[in-house]
Amino acid sequence: MTERRDDELEKSLSAASFAVDGTLVRPLPTFSAFGDMPDMTSADSATRRRDQALDWFLRLQAAPGDAQLRAGMEQWCAADEANAKAYRKAERVWQLSAQLAPSTQAQWPVEPVLAPVVSLPVRPKRRRYWVGGAIAACLMIALAPSLSLRMQADYRTGSGETRDVTLADGSLVQMDSDTAIAVEYAGDRRDVKLLRGQAFFKVTPDKSKPFHVRAEALEVTVTGTAFNVDVGAGQMRVAVQEGSVKVDDWRAAKALAARLKPGDRLDYHEGQARVDTFSPEQTAAWRKGQVIADDMPVSEVVAQLSRYTPGLVVLRNDELGRKRVTGVYDLRKPQAALRAVLQPHGGKVEAYGPWVIVLR
Repeated sequence: MTERRDDELEKSLSAASFAVDGTLVRPLPTFSAFGDMPDMTSADSATRRRDQALDWFLRLQAAPGDAQLRAGMEQWCAADEANAKAYRKAERVWQLSAQLAPSTQAQWPVEPVLAPVVSLPVRPKRRRYWVGGAIAACLMIALAPSLSLRMQADYRTGSGETRDVTLADGSLVQMDSDTAIAVEYAGDRRDVKLLRGQAFFKVTPDKSKPFHVRAEALEVTVTGTAFNVDVGAGQMRVAVQEGSVKVDDWRAAKALAARLKPGDRLDYHEGQARVDTFSPEQTAAWRKGQVIADDMPVSEVVAQLSRYTPGLVVLRNDELGRKRVTGVYDLRKPQAALRAVLQPHGGKVEAYGPWVIVLR
């Protein structure tokens, strides 16, 4: 899905443009929110490959004369044609962004950032000459999924923004930062698709019209309850605060949990489901501005914090991502929280301007 969206973005940027009231307009592809969504494993692989390509691209832009670095990049590209394709895409999008950044910025304003930003050390002056183009490329690569979400979503939030949405039946959806949903009420069904991010649902009881939430392969069915659904960090999670829910893998047509009760949490990753327990009061801690990690992988904490940072966060070190942390992290200070997460394991936070953060 990630590569397909990048391709769609590239096509839209390359397409013939037309003017409306003197403003440059470029056609964008259309999407159906209630069509099939991608396999999580393939989407994660594409995202990881994109991040690796971006990392090579940034490092070579910073040191174009480094023969050893370039040889390493070429070896990485030669190892897999998909690697080479990802790197070529980064180069092409950068070239396009250099031409289109002003008009793109005018059409798609930066989302409001409500969380305070902690300044990071300024990079050495020798890197400044490439920062503008590289950041534009990174933003265009990162923006590809966001552009398609604008076509699919009925409601969405930007970086650092949360939102409460009351649906037609009185059900409440509390949307976390960087989240998108599509809503379809028809006949005897109430359907919500979680396209990205996470949301807390407080469902108005109606036994004649079950409430369904789809998130990737998961389908959660309830008549009236309160629960949180999260798509991120390579897995899907359902946590119940009140009532009960049933969870299925709708693609594989198999039941994952006939009944989750308050304090139950289901994690689903690569076709495997695991149910454990937690304190119901901790459900959707993001609503209190917190990430509560209890022996949680670094990659999962980073995924939650990255929703509150503008631009792109790249976790470069897979081994670091598998390390585990315990603590309470402040979503209002995401960059400080990132440093707090990495510090016990010797990780580093590198800022390439305000829009790109690389974690090593």
